[in-house]
Amino acid sequence: AVSAAMPPRRGGEAGAGAQVVLGSARAAFEPPPLKRMHPWQQDGAGQCDILAGGVDDSGVFKGIYLTGVHMMALLRTFQLSKAFMPVDLVTPVMSLGQSLLDGVPLVVVTRGCFGRAKDYGAGPVRNEAQKSVWTTCRQMRADMPQVLITCIDIPINCSPDIVQECLKEPLRDYRELMYHEGTWYTPALINASSLAKFKAERRKEKSGAKKEGSINFSRKKFAWVNEDQFYSDIYTISWKAVLEVKTPPAVQRRTDLDFTTNQAPEAKPIEDAAPSAALATLRKALVMAREAGNAKQMLDSIRSYMDRAKWWETAGMEEAIAACAETADMLKADPPEAAKATEMAVGACIYTNKVSKAMELATALKSAASSPQVKVKASKLIVDCHHVLGDLDKALEEAKQAKAAVAGSGDAEAVAAAHGLVVGACLATGSAEEAVAAATEATKAPAKAAQAKGWLLLAEAHAYTAQQDDAPSTAWAEVTQAQKTARGLFKELGQSKDEAEALRGAVGSLLEGGQFAQALLLAKELEAFSTEGETKAMSAVGSQLVASAHLHKFQKTGTFLDGGADAMLAAAKLAVAGFDDLGDVIRRGAAQQTLREAIRAA
Repeated sequence: AVSAAMPPRRGGEAGAGAQVVLGSARAAFEPPPLKRMHPWQQDGAGQCDILAGGVDDSGVFKGIYLTGVHMMALLRTFQLSKAFMPVDLVTPVMSLGQSLLDGVPLVVVTRGCFGRAKDYGAGPVRNEAQKSVWTTCRQMRADMPQVLITCIDIPINCSPDIVQECLKEPLRDYRELMYHEGTWYTPALINASSLAKFKAERRKEKSGAKKEGSINFSRKKFAWVNEDQFYSDIYTISWKAVLEVKTPPAVQRRTDLDFTTNQAPEAKPIEDAAPSAALATLRKALVMAREAGNAKQMLDSIRSYMDRAKWWETAGMEEAIAACAETADMLKADPPEAAKATEMAVGACIYTNKVSKAMELATALKSAASSPQVKVKASKLIVDCHHVLGDLDKALEEAKQAKAAVAGSGDAEAVAAAHGLVVGACLATGSAEEAVAAATEATKAPAKAAQAKGWLLLAEAHAYTAQQDDAPSTAWAEVTQAQKTARGLFKELGQSKDEAEALRGAVGSLLEGGQFAQALLLAKELEAFSTEGETKAMSAVGSQLVASAHLHKFQKTGTFLDGGADAMLAAAKLAVAGFDDLGDVIRRGAAQQTLREAIRAA
């Protein structure tokens, strides 16, 4: 989705801080990435959402999604909807304004508007403010029948993807809906004659009550006629269920608190029965993947959930681990892909502090592994478990066993990965000399690809030594030389991406060693990489490193390298533009920080 501020209208800000999200090729409403929050507003006037558009034949939403809209902006939208639309909207959004007279659906979403009317004490002001939104919508619906205004109220802790259900049958036939505990409701008129009669009789009893100390006669009233006819035309608005999406969660009751015995009870926290938005998305994706029999789609769904899940979501993590086991069983014919599923399950166990279970899964994968690469991957998982437990010696022993197991396999990639395990385990224990020896052995591999990775391992081991306080002055030079050698081997093999990574490491080593001029030359080589394919990001990284070389030189000596401040600023701007084209938000933020430092230095 593309987000941008609405253009000004008639001397004001029109959207009043609203954000417009154009409809994209998806059937879910995701929370906008930049939603403005106003915690100082207690009336909740800025917590309104507006959806304008519809769903096409393929089930994809086409329209506008406004979120965080102020109350006055919402009312102004209703008033100007016939005549005004944002001028810079592209098709098909522009057609929405042109076809408004033909009937355009407009969805207004409120949160927590109903269900608190009978609470004791005064509630927040936004309860009444949001009800006035519904009242205004009803008035607009009566004044302009061609504008299909739908009001939806959802709980304040629900994700916006629930709203998409209202665009499907049978909910799209209703103009007012409320979602509560898995069920959609719509307002309905019911006869309230009995309630009106009770209130009338109760009012008479209160008015005729005797004061304290006086005689209180218990009199009974007997009507001569049927009084129900006097209240038969009184109705009230209630709610009726129209669609049950899921069964309402059962209210958990504590059974572990016993105050009748002398034994101190063990209090346990009550877990929230409502699943998170990430878990709900995972369940939907798994159902679709199982129906299609697509194991890789299941794997992608689990990976997406684990990126969003929190460590306390034990139930969700258990479902993810079970799904990983199911996926690994479906991918038996493809051992590397099955190993990825087990690797994700081990990561989930470690994330939730179930290291013993993670160790069992990793050990089982190692026992069942038939290929050298899967064996090394299983050993890496076991090493990770030992690192979490703090058993660094056992981790080093496992890495050496993995290296010995694949030494004669002839698989250069597996041998290089095993050498990497040994080097990493040695550095974890602080044995820099042993790590250098293991990396030097990896550089003597028969295959050039394995040799290149060995040189990168040697650079990593030397970098560990260079970062120590008693490191020799030539330590960073050794790191740079190893990375240059790896770069040359990758270049001979035609592996541009690996070559660019090695070149980036060499530039960083030169900057650490104070060789700013040489770092600038290598950074320019990296900047000259192709801007197409997998090396497109490396070209932007090279531009950022060019600016960094100038900044390091300025911070050290107060002067710039060849090209001066203009070359530094041009490179920093080029890096920001490159990452912006790629849509890499994280790297663009780092490039913007480099640009800010360059502007201050210039």
